Amino acid sequence: MKIGIIGATGMTGKALYNEAINRGHDVTGFVRNETRGKDVLGSDAQLIVEDAFAITGTQLDQFDVVIDAFANHTEPEQNLDVLTHLIHQTRHHDVRMFFILGAGPLLQEDGSYVYDFLKTLPDAAAWVDEPRYGVTELQVLLSTRDVNWTAISAQNEYTEGPKTEYVLGKDHLMHASDGKSHVTSGNLAGAVMDEIEQPQFKMARFTVSDK
Repeated sequence: MKIGIIGATGMTGKALYNEAINRGHDVTGFVRNETRGKDVLGSDAQLIVEDAFAITGTQLDQFDVVIDAFANHTEPEQNLDVLTHLIHQTRHHDVRMFFILGAGPLLQEDGSYVYDFLKTLPDAAAWVDEPRYGVTELQVLLSTRDVNWTAISAQNEYTEGPKTEYVLGKDHLMHASDGKSHVTSGNLAGAVMDEIEQPQFKMARFTVSDK
């Protein structure tokens, strides 16, 4: 399967790239800097050097699946901007778009967003824009019916780590066996590739947790 990964040199993108390569897929990374791309992904990595905001639907049409792993933690509004740009470029196209979201748009037991809890924390002002924009990203996707999309949310604690055992969920925050909400980049990448190879969630968001 031909897979493109936007933001391939970030924590999530690198995990996705390696997992896809290990499964034998034909993988291309979209990067802004070719030298950094080769350093992170390997000298033999297939790369397209392009700013995320300049990617066109024509470029994406060559792939079976394109994963948006773009993440700007200091200017999180750009995460939403890239998502809407990619939606605009792929309306009425066949390519399957896969979007990586955070935990903010997951639901708590009372049906409210995790973001609604996060924004009440004492130090929230410094970082809460990222989960806030994440909620908007999900809402935009749920209102989009002419793009072949799927999305996945990470858990509250999302860290670089290996693929081990993981559990899937749908829309609610999950807790691992230690009672905490966390998932590694390796486990998220594994869940994404499982979904790409055996689709279960079309035009829907799901989530994954460490076991």
